[in-house]
Amino acid sequence: MHPQECPDLAGMALKMAANHTRVAEYAETLAGRVDTLVEATVRGDWPEVRDQTERLAQASRGTGHRAVSALCQRVCTELDSPNNELGIRRSIVRLIGTCGRVSPPAKR
Repeated sequence: MHPQECPDLAGMALKMAANHTRVAEYAETLAGRVDTLVEATVRGDWPEVRDQTERLAQASRGTGHRAVSALCQRVCTELDSPNNELGIRRSIVRLIGTCGRVSPPAKR
């Protein structure tokens, strides 16, 4: 194998470590994000629900949690329908359940 054909293992290791850190930080902050979303839902503060949902969707996409991101989009779709509090709340319950299956990486 020629030197130009060798993969940059050190660079790959650094990228993997950075990604692991980003995913770990996401998982560790997820409960707080969900709590903030629930509090806004209980108050019926739909603009805040949308804001928190969009933030969660963005963070989820950035860490590869597609199921969470898709459910965030569903909540936003429900928010677009007038007089749809029941649909919004149902979508948020599904989102909370999916977030509950995201666990932080084991600490060593």
